[in-house]
Amino acid sequence: MTGRPDLQGDATALTRPGGATRLAFFILCHKAPHQVIRLIERLRDDRNVFVVHVDKRAAVEVYQELRALSERLPSQVFLCAERHRCYWGRFGIVAATLSCMREAITRTLAFDRAFLLSGQDYPIKSQDEIRARLDAHPNAEFIESFAADAPNRWTAAQGEHNALNRVLYWTLSFRSRHIQIKWRRRFPLGFRPHGGSMWWCLTSDCVAYVDSFVRQNPAYVRYFKTVFIPDESFFQSLLSNSPFRDRIVSDDLRYADWERPNPLYPRTLDIDDAERLRASPKLFARKFDERSLALLDLIDREIALSP
Repeated sequence: MTGRPDLQGDATALTRPGGATRLAFFILCHKAPHQVIRLIERLRDDRNVFVVHVDKRAAVEVYQELRALSERLPSQVFLCAERHRCYWGRFGIVAATLSCMREAITRTLAFDRAFLLSGQDYPIKSQDEIRARLDAHPNAEFIESFAADAPNRWTAAQGEHNALNRVLYWTLSFRSRHIQIKWRRRFPLGFRPHGGSMWWCLTSDCVAYVDSFVRQNPAYVRYFKTVFIPDESFFQSLLSNSPFRDRIVSDDLRYADWERPNPLYPRTLDIDDAERLRASPKLFARKFDERSLALLDLIDREIALSP
């Protein structure tokens, strides 16, 4: 079957009351298993489940450490059976995200909301604050999404980074190298293309909709295999042309600093960023690595106090 899917429901969420909201965390990682484990342990309680996709290019030790965690916590931590090579700017990141969705659905994991995280994310609010924010907006789909053909933060970008060039021109990739062919295509299904940050928090019925849509619409999936940075347009375009469009809150709930690289973008956060995180209304921040250990300890101790 192709075209717009005929799915059950009318995009009405059923979120559990009283702080009992069950959360799923879909985590994409490729290195630093100890950091991923710290992230999981920081978020772990009896209401949460974790689905982890380990990049197929990752060192075997990364997968082994996370598999050991899943074996220790078999009812909470699950590794994606289907793994993908996740090169920047290519479809593998979308495929990995879809694998997390499929794993959760196949295993019939119980959750009301799902966050997409990287292994270099970390919460900057407590579990109670995270749930309170979500419960205040029970029908919201938190995903930054803007029309690619209207003025937006990518409009002024040059070359393949321009908003419409990203999605309408063919992009051929080899590993992390990209060649864009200036041959405009018709966007699939009559949809209006959208873009935004790849990170999101979606309701369980929205996750089910996406999973069903991609299985029913292989042409949509094929189209994005030759889109530049498809993880920043695949889900945005799908949901902004779906029954869920009116539920979208254009916010990825993520703090990231694109103004002060050190030297890469976004900035790798360190102890000098503590006050910015303390003042941020966001629920999560990225990105963290070895230089962030003192900051992570401070977050646990002072900024995102345990409930």
